[in-house]
Amino acid sequence: MADRSEDNPEGFKVGNKFIVTTYIAKGSFGKIYRGKNIKTNEEVAIKLEPQDVDQPQLVLEFAFYRKLKAEGTAPQRGIPTIFTFGPCGTYHALVMDLFGPSIENVHKECGLKFSLKTTIYLVNQMLELFEYFHGKGLLYRDTKPDNFLFGRSGTKNYMVVHITDLGLCKEYLDDEGKHIPIVRGKGVIGTVRYMSLNNHRGIEQSRRDDMEALGYMWVFLLKGELPWMGIQEKNRVEKYRMIGEKKKKTSPEVLCADLPQEFCKYLKEVRELDFDAEPKYKEYLKMFSRLFKKSGLTNDKVYDFDQNHKQLTK
Repeated sequence: MADRSEDNPEGFKVGNKFIVTTYIAKGSFGKIYRGKNIKTNEEVAIKLEPQDVDQPQLVLEFAFYRKLKAEGTAPQRGIPTIFTFGPCGTYHALVMDLFGPSIENVHKECGLKFSLKTTIYLVNQMLELFEYFHGKGLLYRDTKPDNFLFGRSGTKNYMVVHITDLGLCKEYLDDEGKHIPIVRGKGVIGTVRYMSLNNHRGIEQSRRDDMEALGYMWVFLLKGELPWMGIQEKNRVEKYRMIGEKKKKTSPEVLCADLPQEFCKYLKEVRELDFDAEPKYKEYLKMFSRLFKKSGLTNDKVYDFDQNHKQLTK
């Protein structure tokens, strides 16, 4: 039973093991709190969503995490552990690993530009995560720096990237393992800055759209900007249309100007994928690993920030 105001869930229990302590942030669906295991004092993250919302998302997110962590599945670095899901006062609660700051926050700490070395390290982790994700029959559909969290500050895993916020995920395989059909006239889903051209066009998303969104995010991490940022328009639908037009007119060559050609090659290829095509994850991993060596970078585990996710003095 809840001991406090329903508007302030701090102090609420989730099951007989976990308690909500302090507010962290608002997520795409619901709010995120810091919590702890009452028996071990281990800190956790607790995601809360009111039980009476019109379109509940947290139960779906829990189901997707279970699918990713299905019994007999080899563990994949970067997939959060879910401890429990259940009621918490008038909320549904998802209890999971507690992580450090998002890529977005650390990117800002570093002046909105990551070095090539740090970016390639992130690129390789994300390619592995999306290969695993897609291998489980899931599409992510909401790529943005805010949804990828580093390990906790001051730990050996501070550079490990974790994929979170699965509220917009979707299965792309049916019960018989067949790919979903292509559908046109869909509404856009995801974060407009990074969404694919076909998403803008109202075409059903598939693996290619996740991959294209990754490419845009990587360019942003390196440059700190994208050509369609800053478009001013009060009407949301019109603004999305204008951003889509700017993306369409911006070739990979122009978008990736002053960057290693591998980023242009990647974007050109994923933009041209057929709807049901499997992306070449391992080939891209090899390509960016070769770029790391070709660029004379040293794999010394020294990045743009320290173990506390603070920018290193250059």
